[in-house]
Amino acid sequence: MADPSTADAATEAPRGAHAVRCAACGQPVDPLRAARVAIFYDKFRYFCSADCRHGYDPNAGRTPLPLPRRARRADKDSSEPDLSDDAARATRRSTAAALEAVEGDGLADVGSRARRVQATLEALPEPESTTEAPSAADDVPAPTDVGALLVAIAIVAGALSAALVLLGPSPIALTARVVLVVVAAGAFVAHAFTTERDVAGLHPIAAAIAPGGAAIVALLALLGDNPDAGAAASFAGITIAALAGVVRLVERANHPVRVEQDFIKASLSVMGHRIIGDDVADAHSDDLRPGEELVVEAGETVPVDATIMAGEAEVFPWLGATTTAPRGEEDVVVAGARVVSGRLRAIAGWGGNDRSFMRLTHDPRRRADVHAPLSRFGRNVATRASLVLAVLVALAAFSSDRDWVTIATFAIAAYAVLANAAVAKIASLHVIETVHAALRRGVVFRTAESLDRAGRVSTAVFCARGTLLLGEPEVANIEAFGNFDADRVLALVAGAESGGARPTAIAIQRAARARNVRPDGVRSPATLAGLGTTAVASSGQTLVVGSRGLMLRERISVALAEARITDLEAMGRTVILVALGGKLAGLIGLQDGLRPGARAAVQHLLDVGIEPVLLSGDTRETSEALGRAVDIDHIRPEVLPAERGEEIRRLADGGATLAVLGRSPRDDAALSAALVSVALGAAGSSVAEWGVQLASDDVRDGAFALRLAHDSRKNAQLGLALAIVPGVTAALFMVLGIIPAFALPLTALAGSAVAIARLRARG
Repeated sequence: MADPSTADAATEAPRGAHAVRCAACGQPVDPLRAARVAIFYDKFRYFCSADCRHGYDPNAGRTPLPLPRRARRADKDSSEPDLSDDAARATRRSTAAALEAVEGDGLADVGSRARRVQATLEALPEPESTTEAPSAADDVPAPTDVGALLVAIAIVAGALSAALVLLGPSPIALTARVVLVVVAAGAFVAHAFTTERDVAGLHPIAAAIAPGGAAIVALLALLGDNPDAGAAASFAGITIAALAGVVRLVERANHPVRVEQDFIKASLSVMGHRIIGDDVADAHSDDLRPGEELVVEAGETVPVDATIMAGEAEVFPWLGATTTAPRGEEDVVVAGARVVSGRLRAIAGWGGNDRSFMRLTHDPRRRADVHAPLSRFGRNVATRASLVLAVLVALAAFSSDRDWVTIATFAIAAYAVLANAAVAKIASLHVIETVHAALRRGVVFRTAESLDRAGRVSTAVFCARGTLLLGEPEVANIEAFGNFDADRVLALVAGAESGGARPTAIAIQRAARARNVRPDGVRSPATLAGLGTTAVASSGQTLVVGSRGLMLRERISVALAEARITDLEAMGRTVILVALGGKLAGLIGLQDGLRPGARAAVQHLLDVGIEPVLLSGDTRETSEALGRAVDIDHIRPEVLPAERGEEIRRLADGGATLAVLGRSPRDDAALSAALVSVALGAAGSSVAEWGVQLASDDVRDGAFALRLAHDSRKNAQLGLALAIVPGVTAALFMVLGIIPAFALPLTALAGSAVAIARLRARG
């Protein structure tokens, strides 16, 4: 212990001296009289006592973690722990559980799930500090807002106008009907222009043309004493009521989507801790920029996509994850991941709307429901094809010598069957629901085009090692030939693989340690990617360790072990051959286990008609054994890492729309050559630009992403067909005189109702 007088003197800086803080306890210290001084990371650290010096943790490692923030809050003089913030945080952590585990295609019971999420959010206590996110339900319109009221007025007034036809053709009744039509049209148009613009839906001008035009035709027919004024009023009332009904159906279908989007936004709107020199400052997630360093402590949410620089922690890897996973140096984490235990120091990769969970849901430039090809197609049909159809129908009516009221009615009816909210929005709803279902599994589509391309995949290639296989082989056989023994063979291989970081090298080094075998002192090792290693053994003889292909290349006969090699490969084992002085000395058999869910991943693809392909560097026999285990018939064996990109291009040249499931950077050549790249454990990376990125390393999630995209594309196409085809068919029948004009908006309403019912009930 230091002398108390020395410690006291150290805490009292003389006049004019520049006091510093004790690096351990934070007490003021005169740097000229400090009890202890030490250098850490090229910086002086001053201590008020020897105990502080010995108890100081410099966070040994290349990137030190800052001191815990709790130790820095010296200004809090309360002796009682503040449990209110912790309780609020714990309550908000439970909101992730509101998004239940996804089963099937991940889209089951959308409406009930959204109601549960909103109920959970509304029940949360208001946060007492700015470090907590606001409730996600605050901005969600209530069911009785002004927009819903205007839609209800349009429906009731339009339906009542049509129903008053029962009063007969009296001028008073006709006038009342037209007045109701004008009121209904006014309410509809007010709703279109006063409610918040949905860029993924129908433009307000396009939405207002049909109801406004129908009301104008009815009013002009009344003022001109046209004999068809009653029919025009009936048509206008039915059209406005039907279109308002479609709007109401779409808004109800869109409500769960908005709830979930607000939940994501609120959950990611958190405070982070920016590292500035040796200190830590609070910063909102929206203010953190790429390249800045931050620290995340236990119980906190990662505010931005980041790469871990130091520390280890157990985390929920993404927003809504139900199981934890370890994360450490060089791993990536997405915004929304929650640290359960441990502390992390990370460097921000993506912030704001560039974050993985915000990119396709909130960024106006990249929103999937706005920019997906099928979403754009639906809006183009509603805004452009509707005009073409209206003109064609009007010309057909004009050529049949119809009066102006009938021509206008026909044109408006034809326009209304396409220019409605369902046609413009149904594909967008399918797309955004797919994005949300993927995010709930930690699957991130980089762009809307990536999602569309994933939905067109016909062949999916698995890079075997690290996807279907664990990538952690174990030594299962050691066999020697001639005068060699098993320990000598293992020593030669361990010497050739010493210092290697490949899974096979690690497995061999582990086996050597377990058997207390000292690696041979080999010299001049030369590694040939995908083949093996050549070197000079301690005896001075040439050492060759690798595959059969390497032995043939070095002109070493393997006939002695051919039968045994075949037997081991038929068992799915990888065989490493060892030759010393040009003669075969022995072999080692490595067994790599299947990843949990490997067979389920293949089944996901088979269920949607995607052909699975196995790409492996192992021999045909070993690859076929793996293929039989997971039910893959198409095998591409003995493909060296440098040749995998070319192999993928050859497969694509056969006409297949190709996806590759692999792990970066090991499978970069194959991933970069594919139309759709599915990278395990890559979500949140600031470097990788793969089309589909997973926050997990579960191959099932990669296959699920392809299945989800396939189902989304099919369901969006079917939804568009249900919203478009009945109305266009009815327009043809109207021109032919088979059905009246007012049947068209009713047909559009029926088709839209079926399409939206499928959306809400699919799964």
